[in-house]
Amino acid sequence: MEARIRNAQLRGRVKSAAEASLIIRNGMTVAVGGYTSCGYPKAIINELVSRKNSGEELYLSVVSGSNNGFVDTPLAEAGIITRRAPMIESKALAALVNKGSVAYCEQQMNKFPRLLRTGAFGHIDVAVVEAVCILEDGSFVPSSSVGMVPNLIEAADKVIIEINTSMPEELEGMHDIYLPKGEPIPLTACGQRIGAKSIACPAEKLEAIVFCDIPDTVAPLAPAKPEQLKIADNLFNFLELEMRRQGRSSLPPIQTGFGNLAAEIVNGLERSEFKDIEFFAGVAQEANVNLVASGRAKAISCGSVKMTPRVMELIRSDAGIRDKIVLRNGEITNSSEVISRLAPITLTSGIEMDIYGNVNSSHIAGSKVVNGLGGGANFAENAGLSVMMIVSEGKGGAISAIVPMVSHQDISEHDIDIVVTEHGVADLRGKSDIERALEIINNCTGLYKEQLADYFSRACTKGGHHPILLDEALAWHISLKENGTMLK
Repeated sequence: MEARIRNAQLRGRVKSAAEASLIIRNGMTVAVGGYTSCGYPKAIINELVSRKNSGEELYLSVVSGSNNGFVDTPLAEAGIITRRAPMIESKALAALVNKGSVAYCEQQMNKFPRLLRTGAFGHIDVAVVEAVCILEDGSFVPSSSVGMVPNLIEAADKVIIEINTSMPEELEGMHDIYLPKGEPIPLTACGQRIGAKSIACPAEKLEAIVFCDIPDTVAPLAPAKPEQLKIADNLFNFLELEMRRQGRSSLPPIQTGFGNLAAEIVNGLERSEFKDIEFFAGVAQEANVNLVASGRAKAISCGSVKMTPRVMELIRSDAGIRDKIVLRNGEITNSSEVISRLAPITLTSGIEMDIYGNVNSSHIAGSKVVNGLGGGANFAENAGLSVMMIVSEGKGGAISAIVPMVSHQDISEHDIDIVVTEHGVADLRGKSDIERALEIINNCTGLYKEQLADYFSRACTKGGHHPILLDEALAWHISLKENGTMLK
């Protein structure tokens, strides 16, 4: 254990998880490390739940750098969370938010550091973060994610560090921590390193060091559905034609999300004609790391990596793979400046999209939150090529994911270049609003094609640059609620 704390003076700060958790008291605002449910604290969270379940009055505001489902779910189920920012993915927490018992402030990732510094999320009492080890100078090496941890450490009065011994020590050296100070960010390539390998933590803030051996929980991915496989095929057909049209021999960096569709896209790159692939993304899944291991990808720049057994094995055994994966902090992974400079192909998904390209990625029927927006809008706005991927129909055809008007908007039509569904591809670049709608209806819809065409034709008779029938625009959602289907 001492080998994981190389600063001898800090070894006296080691406490049990139960003892350290008492630093957190009722009514506090607690910042929690972790990014896309990777590298999150575990032992302290378990102790907080145990205290609440034993009858202690314990209510907390929780702030993190991203979605942290494996933190949010136990805290929500124990009734501990009263406020949450800036993103969620936990079904248990979303249910409380939708009932109005938890105040949820949804915020784009790129704006989070600035808002945190200005006190928008309140005074941060304690930050709880996960590390691989503490170095001789007192700084610490994060585990499987960085996210906004440097910002959380800066904002908090007190810090608890969990050293997770289940994490490979070989993660040391994979991180690249760079905090902008108003000057241009000197990052020009995915694999470039511009910062430090560890995060500084003032000794006077460090209240406790806790040892933990609980690995990240990585939910298994469901097999891709047939319609998702068709989306992947349509995407690759488009990309191959687009790169030939541009006279390019390789792809720009690619921003992939997470989940089974994202994994299928990455797996498809293994079978494609593309080589020397680079990823600039929030999270690297096993599929991304496998592409590095096979030699098809040359660099991954990300905020976190999903630590499956396969990924753990590769990181432990292959220094070449470790050199090609750079774990960055959120001010870089979500930086508008960096995204714009690298001009990646960004692959976005959503719940629904309207006929002009506006995207709802977070709320059902406009009201019920499912998950937070995260960096989706920021990537779409600054991408070299912004691609929206969506299955056009759901629930056996009862729902059309392409509608006259979205019930909630997260991403603007102005930031979507390409739409890909299981039916085809719509290229929206350089088109007027009327041309965009026709492109989407004609190329990306199936069961609802005639119904959408009829709506749009009648809307056009009323004139306008962006034709809408206000008395019908949301009637599809009302029909779904009242009749169980959008289909007429």
